[in-house]
Amino acid sequence: MKALIVDDESRVRKAIQLLVRWEEHGITEIQEAANGQEAMEMIPAYRPSLVLMDMLMPLKNGVDLMKWIHEHYPDTKFIVISGHDDFEFVRNTIRYSGTDYILKPIEEAAINEAVDKAASAWRAEEAERRAAQQQHVQVNEYRPVYSEKLLTSLLDDPSAHAQVARRLKTEGIVPESAERVRLAVLQIDPSDSTLFERFGHHLDLLMFALLNICNEFLQKDGVGIAFRHYGSHHRIVILVWEQIGALTARLNDINDGIHRTLSRHMHFGTSPVGSYPGDMPKLYGKCLSSLASRDLTVLSHFIHDGDEVRSLAGDLPKALQFGSYEDPWKLAVLSGQPNLIAEAVEAWTHDIRKSGVITPELLAQWDRDIERFANQVIYETAGAGSESLHKLYREACSELESPNPNKYVFSLAEWQHYWTGLMNRLSSVLLSRTQSGGELIRDITEYIEQHYQNEVSLYEIASRFHVSREYISRKFKQQHQVNIPEYINRLRISKAKILLQNPALKMAAIAEMVGFKNEKYFSLVFKKQEGISPKEFRKRLTDFR
Repeated sequence: MKALIVDDESRVRKAIQLLVRWEEHGITEIQEAANGQEAMEMIPAYRPSLVLMDMLMPLKNGVDLMKWIHEHYPDTKFIVISGHDDFEFVRNTIRYSGTDYILKPIEEAAINEAVDKAASAWRAEEAERRAAQQQHVQVNEYRPVYSEKLLTSLLDDPSAHAQVARRLKTEGIVPESAERVRLAVLQIDPSDSTLFERFGHHLDLLMFALLNICNEFLQKDGVGIAFRHYGSHHRIVILVWEQIGALTARLNDINDGIHRTLSRHMHFGTSPVGSYPGDMPKLYGKCLSSLASRDLTVLSHFIHDGDEVRSLAGDLPKALQFGSYEDPWKLAVLSGQPNLIAEAVEAWTHDIRKSGVITPELLAQWDRDIERFANQVIYETAGAGSESLHKLYREACSELESPNPNKYVFSLAEWQHYWTGLMNRLSSVLLSRTQSGGELIRDITEYIEQHYQNEVSLYEIASRFHVSREYISRKFKQQHQVNIPEYINRLRISKAKILLQNPALKMAAIAEMVGFKNEKYFSLVFKKQEGISPKEFRKRLTDFR
């Protein structure tokens, strides 16, 4: 609550400031005025709930002020604090609904009792005012919501058409003459933060403004009505039953009005002509299809007719299919290398740009294809453990904001960045599986031990286990303290030492059996590791026996 102290004596104003326990009465802001005229100038902007005033003041006295408050701000409570025990002053205080009349010198108990009484009365009346205002708002809001629900049911619930159509005509929302109709759908771009900021990020206020503009052009001639689709947050539906052939021209007029008011052009999807109310769901679907098939590369076209687009489809190049790009994407993801992932996504978006066919419908389809691809790669890689990896992948992607296919200002770079982010997270999730518990290195070690007789290269291992050579080399050495070639040589020599115990086996045969290309290289590696040649090792075995 706010209070205003009005007295021509500053010492009196100061005394009131000190005597009243303001916070106890719920008053948080206090200002002062030196006379009635000054108070009248302050009150319209300051809007105090309580005025404490003297009676005898220059320019405008207390009687003038209380009369003025009673006429212009009847909700404001006032208390008279006067040095004159004058019946006429008291009578005027009562006449103009003053709360109390206190005589100077001011007593602390008396003034706090009067302020408490006035503040309590103001709060009680304010609660009543708010309740009445809310009831009034609800009544005013009910009719538009009621109309929206009825009109929306024509689009979503064919079983209720007959009953709803009768109610709409009875309510005067749709005329009796409505038989042939056309629809249009205005779709708001929810990512247009600048536009939403103008309305305090309050969608209802924005929709209210747009509906007002649309209906200004529709209802002045009684040709139709615009309403908010009750189940869709960002769509306005336009229904016309007169001058149907001029729908495109009228939508252009509406769009010009929106641009003048909001500095924006909106996109509209239109339907063909149909019967009211039976064709309404089909016409609504046609509008959505028209919006979904609009060409995102054309910036200055805002009224979209799906049938017209489809009739021209034969002149357009065939839309790009993601399936033929899956193999390079898979290799890039399994490599674990961000640069390869970026190159794979870049190749895909480059070809999209060249294709000349980009629509919201295609963007949504490509996004679904890429999601399916990610799930498939997880399943192929993890098998039985794919469920936990799917969960990790979804969690990793939750921080990425998916671009809206219906965004007015299209940016393929934004989609490229998003898809690259998805694939990097997919790669990280797959890599995390191989990193956990040393599973990757254990699997690689087992593979080496099974194939040490053959030529086992780092490149082959990286390709087989779908991770980079650098990563394998680093992790393997961390676990075994030697690199992979040295580990393989040690394994081969250990196997050779067993074979050397058989005197019937020749050196060349043993070398070949453990994976060395020739006897000479076998002897070289053996001596480097054991300090003696294979022959000396065999001789010592014989001597020992």
